[in-house]
Amino acid sequence: MKKQSFLFVVIIALATTVSAQSKTVESTCSKSNFASQTDSITTKQTVGIAIDLLPPIMSATTGNLGYSAQLWYGYRKFRVRGVIAGFQMPDKLMGNNDFKDLKTTATALIFDCFKNNNFEGWWLGAGAEMWDNTISSKIDNRSYDFTNYVITAGSGYIIKLHKNFYIEPWAALHYVLNNEKVSVGTTEYKTKKIQGRSIVESGLAFLSASAK
Repeated sequence: MKKQSFLFVVIIALATTVSAQSKTVESTCSKSNFASQTDSITTKQTVGIAIDLLPPIMSATTGNLGYSAQLWYGYRKFRVRGVIAGFQMPDKLMGNNDFKDLKTTATALIFDCFKNNNFEGWWLGAGAEMWDNTISSKIDNRSYDFTNYVITAGSGYIIKLHKNFYIEPWAALHYVLNNEKVSVGTTEYKTKKIQGRSIVESGLAFLSASAK
């Protein structure tokens, strides 16, 4: 947990040091009609931070605190995201009444490709995740640790709200690569192989623009 907390602090610290760069416009002149024409501005690169709302909402239903943060860098139509999140799943969603208090700390590295310029509109992405889990058994009242290695793919849509602020509805599928499980007596718990989720993120992007 100390390692994940350190990563969370690093992400926030890096995000707060980012500064926005001024947009520049380059114009061209036509000698034939002596009129000037300004090319459309395209955002060439950007750094952003975002918050996934699912972990704090899910954890709040269990009476616990959850968190999520991501720092991302985009160049032209591509984006890479580093993500860290911690949450507790409600017992009724676990699918096994012999266990309780499933807590997960997830870290991920995701690569996205946008359809349009300026890091807005539709995107497709894929990447890898690691879920560090702790679960408690109702049978022997002990806690057990296990780790899942996951590949993920998803799609979303960025909506610019005001200046650099945006919201980002998205959905993703997760596939668990390993078969690690917790066995207590005659019962066992293991993570479902395929999982899906959808949520809305909110974020802030710091843009650097250049003319085409």
